Amino acid sequence: MCMKIRINKNTLACAFWTVSMMAYMFQCYQRELATLIVPCLATFLLLESNHMKFQSYRSWMPLYCFFFFYLTISGIISYINGSSIGSMLRFYLILLAIPLAQCVREPNFHAEWIVLKILAVVKASTVLLTWIDVFIKQDYQSYRMWAKSTGAGDIYILNGIPRVQILGTSIFVTLFICEFMKERRLTFYGALMAVTALAAGNSAYVLGIFAFVVFYYGPVLLKWIKKKHWKLIFVIPISIVMVTVFGFYSLRSMKVKAEFSNAVRVEQIQVLTETNPIIGSGLGHNVSGGGVWRQYDGDTYFELQTLYIYNQIGIIGLGTFYLLTLIPYARQKKRKKLMCYITYLIYTFFNPYCFDSTHIFAVLLITNCVE
Repeated sequence: MCMKIRINKNTLACAFWTVSMMAYMFQCYQRELATLIVPCLATFLLLESNHMKFQSYRSWMPLYCFFFFYLTISGIISYINGSSIGSMLRFYLILLAIPLAQCVREPNFHAEWIVLKILAVVKASTVLLTWIDVFIKQDYQSYRMWAKSTGAGDIYILNGIPRVQILGTSIFVTLFICEFMKERRLTFYGALMAVTALAAGNSAYVLGIFAFVVFYYGPVLLKWIKKKHWKLIFVIPISIVMVTVFGFYSLRSMKVKAEFSNAVRVEQIQVLTETNPIIGSGLGHNVSGGGVWRQYDGDTYFELQTLYIYNQIGIIGLGTFYLLTLIPYARQKKRKKLMCYITYLIYTFFNPYCFDSTHIFAVLLITNCVE
């Protein structure tokens, strides 16, 4: 007697989501896992194709078709000019997949959300335990040697505070935002995600959390001020203190890192803006040359990743991409998703956490978790 095992499409999609997220979260410990992220994520999107909602955005589809043909022509020209076909195809698929991922409206996304929360808690625990160990010992050399030798990231101490900047932590700010918006309050899980993001010590994560708090509470504060004019005497000093503390932290970090990180960014601005400003240098364009701090021959990841996309497809391509990803959120009555997405764009602009798998994960979470 044969036993028939039925696996429905939703279960299969959740399985690929689980593998993709597991590989994303723990690639820092086993680098070979990184090869599973994109194939599993692409399969998940294919399985969710029946949940892509295009009919609500009639002007969106013609714009997407234009973007498709624009990238195709840009890629062909770039390949003819000697660019790597691998790099061209990589950015071609990513730039087309991000707007499509934004259209996925999975009615049963709760299962994917629970799986992600479990994986994120495990990853957060490893990051925080590492942070505590480095903080107590005030010695990071062994951890840094491991991180550098395996390509897991970097772990170091700055101003007496550990920085655990390893792969897979860039999604924690988005998880904090989605949890907060989903539950409409700060939960233990949301706080854990925020603390883990801060433990990474990346100034972009701090900027993301700060920008979200300003966007979320700013309108509420303005309404309150209009009703309670006399209480401005308390609100203004508190606001000044908050902005001063954040500004001091940012300036201090920038001053300490100015000799390298910020200098590299300035150098990259000069390198990446050497392109045709209207149409770019072609999809997958290989940046050549370098400066005082780095050589960029063949690089596909930059601290200013957004400028690298501009370098490839110019104002027309980048502008079309932003229209495609902003229109669906802007047309909704409640602009909460738009606020979350703009926050993501702000804190990833100065770091290489956009236009890759992290970007796809982010729009999937914002679309399906933020109400």
